[in-house]
Amino acid sequence: MTQIVGAVATYSIADHLAKRPVTAEQIATVEGIDSTAAFRLLRACASLGLVTCDEGLTFSATPLLGTLRANVPGSLHSLAIAWSAPGHWLSWGRFLDAVRTGESQTVPALGAALWDYYAQQPEEGAVFTKAMHGFTSGVAQDVTRLVDTSRAKLAVDIGGASGTLVHSLMTANPRLHGIILDLPEVVPSATASAAALGLAERSRALAGDIFASVPEADLYLLKHILHDWDDGHAVRILENCRRAMRPGGRVIVIEALLGEMGEPGFAPLSDLNMMVMLTGRERTLSEYRALLKQAGFRLDKSTPIRPPMAMIEAVAA
Repeated sequence: MTQIVGAVATYSIADHLAKRPVTAEQIATVEGIDSTAAFRLLRACASLGLVTCDEGLTFSATPLLGTLRANVPGSLHSLAIAWSAPGHWLSWGRFLDAVRTGESQTVPALGAALWDYYAQQPEEGAVFTKAMHGFTSGVAQDVTRLVDTSRAKLAVDIGGASGTLVHSLMTANPRLHGIILDLPEVVPSATASAAALGLAERSRALAGDIFASVPEADLYLLKHILHDWDDGHAVRILENCRRAMRPGGRVIVIEALLGEMGEPGFAPLSDLNMMVMLTGRERTLSEYRALLKQAGFRLDKSTPIRPPMAMIEAVAA
């Protein structure tokens, strides 16, 4: 199913069907793919609820397929490509080894840790960065609505990729300045995004090591960052925020929370992805509270946004 959805995204099927119902042959002609294979792919998509088909074998989009359109808020287009690309796919091919050892499989499968691999494969790395933009844009409006930035002058988006989250806050608050702190290869994307939004004068993109230090600020944004790392590294990131944080500052942690045992949802599956791909894990709210406490913070409140996603706010203990 991952590869089917990845192919749908790669060949822009959602965008083709967003314009009008089309045949497999029409998509095949535009995309330069085999027409019989395109039909077989679309038939599988129909069984997954992504498309419908009339008697004339013309295919139409369902709302579910719409999540795979490119360049729309909350788009999963690039995420579908990233998860079906070699970086994730080859690593998941060693899933049994991950369960046997409890260790990430990127080095055995790819010859490098994930972020080093993306640096070596810039095209695939760029797709992942764009995937994070699409994924973040789906929750950015919720976070912007909930976070009070009236007393903040500077926000740092740690590991913020193209800066989607902090740029949303800056758009809502014209007095807020922002910094995106990420890997060197990501900086150009964040800089370009700020310029496109007219935020270049208030936005900076910095390359840095989040385990060494973070810039001084009033507000720190950590969306899908702590889940990448084991407890020791997660605490180190938070400790760096605590040391650099201005008086009255806050940390905003946005993650998928693990629920009760047996509760259906995305978080337990994402937890396995963290095990295969990185050294991290998904956590319960209590586990995040413990990490924050260890780093010198007090959990102030947790607000569900799009289950299982939650926004955790913490202040100095």
